[in-house]
Amino acid sequence: QPLQFLMNTQYFPSDERAIRQALLFGTNRNAIVDAVYQRFSPVAWGPLSARTPYYSRDMVGLYGFDITQARSLLGNLGYSDSDNDGYLDLSGVTLEVKVIIPPWGLIPQTAELLQDQWRTIGIRTVLEPIPTFSVLLEKVNAGDYNLVAFDTAGMDPSFLNDFFLSNGSNNWTGFSSPDLDSLLLDAVRETDPALRRNLYAQVQRIIMDEALILPVRDYVNLDANSTVVEDLKFDSYGWFPILNNLKWAS
Repeated sequence: QPLQFLMNTQYFPSDERAIRQALLFGTNRNAIVDAVYQRFSPVAWGPLSARTPYYSRDMVGLYGFDITQARSLLGNLGYSDSDNDGYLDLSGVTLEVKVIIPPWGLIPQTAELLQDQWRTIGIRTVLEPIPTFSVLLEKVNAGDYNLVAFDTAGMDPSFLNDFFLSNGSNNWTGFSSPDLDSLLLDAVRETDPALRRNLYAQVQRIIMDEALILPVRDYVNLDANSTVVEDLKFDSYGWFPILNNLKWAS
């Protein structure tokens, strides 16, 4: 998966689809990739990284940075800056989102940029740093959050079931859809590659149409080897070298 922020559809105000969409339109992912990841990582557009099997290129360009569109979505919901404090409000309640921030993967730096960017569209962002994965789970289980940064790795998009099935172990969005459940289960059972591709294209479209996640960037591992050796390989994630057949170059 890309670096992503899962949006809690069961907690105000991210329980409103238009709010989730506004957060997406209000995010300048190119600026984040430039500033935080020094352009080593491409912008992510959906729930699968571009190198994952059955990734749909139809995701590219969805929710491009568009402040006007973000503000329009919020205005249509009745939000305005009635007290001129720089943040939108409705019936005296400031538009605010809470984001759980784990310490790894430069996520804190990414979150600080999100906070600045969302201020531009009138949303106050409260960052809640946590020290460990166990504390992250405690926060998620409490349900008192709008977004949480979390992702996993896998060789097959079946890992999406953990996140987007109604009863998925990591369904931290709280979203439940019989149609999405059916597609996810059918895709896991399907053996024909063309049919699987079609099913996963539909899955990715629903996830983004519902604005269930904010994908930020695809992970990139930088690997190197010396010209004095041959047959150095890396595991499929690019994390660990495989040295079985390593030899001096002839």
